[in-house]
Amino acid sequence: MYYSEDEARKLVIEAGHKLLESKLIARTWGNISARISADEFVITPSGRAYDSIGPSDLVVVKVKDASYEGDIKPSSEKGAHAVAYSLRSDVCFIIHTHQYYASAVAAECRDTDFAPCAGYGLPGTDKLKKNLEKSIKDNPCNKEFLMARHGAIILGDDFDDAFRRASELEDKCKALVEARVPSHDFTRLEDFDTGAVEIEALPCVKVVSDPYILECCKTGMTVGPYIDDFAQIVGPDIQVVDNDPWMATRALLGYSVVKAPKFISNMPMTGVLHHMGGQQPVLNSVIGRNAVLVKGVGAVCAGKNESDAEAIAMIVSKNCCAACYVRNEKPLSPVDARLQRYVYLTSYSKKIDG
Repeated sequence: MYYSEDEARKLVIEAGHKLLESKLIARTWGNISARISADEFVITPSGRAYDSIGPSDLVVVKVKDASYEGDIKPSSEKGAHAVAYSLRSDVCFIIHTHQYYASAVAAECRDTDFAPCAGYGLPGTDKLKKNLEKSIKDNPCNKEFLMARHGAIILGDDFDDAFRRASELEDKCKALVEARVPSHDFTRLEDFDTGAVEIEALPCVKVVSDPYILECCKTGMTVGPYIDDFAQIVGPDIQVVDNDPWMATRALLGYSVVKAPKFISNMPMTGVLHHMGGQQPVLNSVIGRNAVLVKGVGAVCAGKNESDAEAIAMIVSKNCCAACYVRNEKPLSPVDARLQRYVYLTSYSKKIDG
């Protein structure tokens, strides 16, 4: 019924690569585990990219209390996996993802006809684990669960069952989004001079457009964080500006551009961040951003490298999709968003860089 430890380690690594290829996850987002006995499972390490780990990097964790031995720290969501295994003896493979459409639907914090939604809790916290535990107990026949403002967790009988369920969940959530937010052709109306955005710490600038991003651009209103990985990786919100690289740079550095007087374009951008961007994480958790919405263009995303910029672009699109889907629902609170941003910049992102 259970995997051998060697087989479990190989399958979890294989799953990481398969999830990347299927675009159900990106970089380090989400986590994977496989059961090796009634009392133990192996899980991916904390903050490590899936394409950079091998079988020996996985951690054996106890189902009873999520304890582990050794120097490698397991995923911060190990407690959620332990709870699921303790409640479901038939589950042998678990995938936790931040997949695109499931995350957007989970931002509404409501059950769907096909997947219950566990209540919100900060990532890696006891509250998140307890909310998931309650949802699993209350829905004994379900194996796909949304996690409010966070993503999804799939309880599979085995490797193949978990992947099938993850794919089916994404298809169902996509149908929900498209039923509420009708698809339409979109056209980027204007070009944007990425070379004019000069931030020393964020040299790679990427422009991305899609219907959800452009819909948010059209409103002209600052978009809040509807999913927690947006708060962590992009910032506590994202401003909308006219097609002006100077003003876009200003927004990325954390200066307000709301109702800015005309003479402001003559003012030098000197201040606590200046052109240092993400190099000062304590300040950047409050004022700095990694993306700005530009009217007629899309999202201008700034990262330390190409991989960062692509990840930011993906998250901006997902958050805009969530914003369009939930409509009048409130985003995460400013305090919550800034706390997550600070933790990410001072701790989690350093693991990725390492």
